[in-house]
Amino acid sequence: MENWGLSVFVEQKILLDAEVSSSSYQMELTMVVVHEICHQWFGDLVTPVWWEDVWLKEGFAHYFEYVGTDFLFPKWNMEKQRFLTDVLHEVMLLDGLNSSHPISQEVVQAADIDRVFDWIAYKKGAALIRMLANVMGQTLFQRGLNDYLLSHMYGNAARDDLWSKLTQAMRSEGLEIDIGQMMDKWTLQMGYPIVTISKNQSEQLPTHHITVHQEHFLYSQEAKSNNRLLWQIPLTVAVGNASSVSSESLIWINNKTETHRIGRMDDSTWLLGNINQTGYFRVNYDLANWKLLIQQLHNNPEIISVGNRAGLIDDAFNLARAGYLPQGVPLQLIGYLPEEPSFLPWHSASRALYQLDKLLDRTDEYSLFSDYVLKQVAARYHRMGWPTNVPSSEGNVLQASYQTEELQRELIMLACSFGNKQCHRQAVTYISDWISSNKNRIPPNIRDIVYCTGVSLMDEDVWEFIWMKFHSTSAVSEKKILLEALTCSDNTFLLNRLLNLSLTSDLVPEQDVIDVIIHVGRNPQGRNLAWKYFREKWDILNARYGEALFMNSRLIGGVTEFLNTEKELNELKAFIQANDLGAGPAMPRSLEIVEGNVRWHRLHRRHFFQWLRKSPSSNLG
Repeated sequence: MENWGLSVFVEQKILLDAEVSSSSYQMELTMVVVHEICHQWFGDLVTPVWWEDVWLKEGFAHYFEYVGTDFLFPKWNMEKQRFLTDVLHEVMLLDGLNSSHPISQEVVQAADIDRVFDWIAYKKGAALIRMLANVMGQTLFQRGLNDYLLSHMYGNAARDDLWSKLTQAMRSEGLEIDIGQMMDKWTLQMGYPIVTISKNQSEQLPTHHITVHQEHFLYSQEAKSNNRLLWQIPLTVAVGNASSVSSESLIWINNKTETHRIGRMDDSTWLLGNINQTGYFRVNYDLANWKLLIQQLHNNPEIISVGNRAGLIDDAFNLARAGYLPQGVPLQLIGYLPEEPSFLPWHSASRALYQLDKLLDRTDEYSLFSDYVLKQVAARYHRMGWPTNVPSSEGNVLQASYQTEELQRELIMLACSFGNKQCHRQAVTYISDWISSNKNRIPPNIRDIVYCTGVSLMDEDVWEFIWMKFHSTSAVSEKKILLEALTCSDNTFLLNRLLNLSLTSDLVPEQDVIDVIIHVGRNPQGRNLAWKYFREKWDILNARYGEALFMNSRLIGGVTEFLNTEKELNELKAFIQANDLGAGPAMPRSLEIVEGNVRWHRLHRRHFFQWLRKSPSSNLG
């Protein structure tokens, strides 16, 4: 909590043990500290006038978390890279739902206040601020912010105060852009647009024209009736071919469909929109252009920037999931990953594949999918190998190898979770060595993966050993991953025992119980157990966590997000009705997500597996 001059932290977010903490834990902790320090300006020095603009303080603190961390640890590359997967891609999943809401929400009574502290306020707020900073350029953006803070310090400000200061900064350089008029569209409407760019094929116009179409992106096609929403979109576009890419040009899109002139194009020229993914929207293309982009990625991926490679992967999977693109496109796209040297696109792919994994992990044809993923992962996984366990020095996080370490971790995670045999053997060897020598020689960066893989493949004694270590260790970061590893077991008896112990005894700290239930539900063997347990114990859980910000919606979302059968959907509807839970934001959102999962199975699963069955060829359909 960012009390002015005295920020307070839960132990997990402030205590660091360089010997056992992974670099991702160090990163998370750095960001939380930076976030609270940023609040000393955004929130404390200048406070939003009213709760509806809570995103003004949270969005800024969340955005500057990345900028500030970059200042401390430039090699982590937070704002240009991690921001995309961890903020932008993450919040677009939520904001593409019909149950989403505008970032500025009306607050009339005290009960409404909790509702405005959600990921839309934090992450969408940060994404819109980043878009704005890129449209204005760093210097003008900073000048406007400076002015805003100085004019309103020790007082309150509303979003219009910010817009007018930023507009003034633009005018000082002779740029006539009304920031308020542009940003109202993004803050007062829910959701975001999907921008479709196509080469103009009409006879009248030569081929250096493009047609751009915008509409409200929604995962559920049924809800698409409300397509009256329009945004003022700063669209950056570049054209490229096998050997080079043009510099970007900025086009403002205000109408539903517009035609714009762009550099000369022929049949081998591809278009790329939303350069470095600075804009808060998704981009779709005609199939011919997707084909050219995929070809480019296969032949020479680095012509396209690392941020755009990650963005293409995320957009393609989500466009296919929502039915805007054939299921084969994203699958064909990731066929280039064996050529991908950078962490970010792998991380983006890994997140998208994880969502699919949970949709498919209880289907008969699951191995078609997991084999395809392993085929993309194998070569680079073997090339990168496993980290060596050199005793860490205090400065280990700062090394240039950070991106390499993260890529290595990502590949090991994919290989082990999708069933690479060599990965499994390595994890089992590490755990056996730990048990026999009682020395933990597992490199901190991959402990969570090794623990989980070991628990899922080995016998009950290993589970008991990890349970014992959970109780005896004093390092907070270590406790967290040991507890999560216990949820990886294939043994339903052990999973049930863990669920019961976590809620009814004091063996598991209160704030960790939610994690246990969610992680058991992520395990295909535990999905039904967690769902059943959640419903049976709802009264206790709700009494304990119902008031806690974030916790309740995290629990509800976490337990339900991977339910995907008609039967589970009906159970969810019955549960909501029986407990009269339609009121809060969490339940309608969960219901919409599960409906979407069921709909994907009904509409797209067959095509998805069909493509995989005949995958070696390069068909897009």
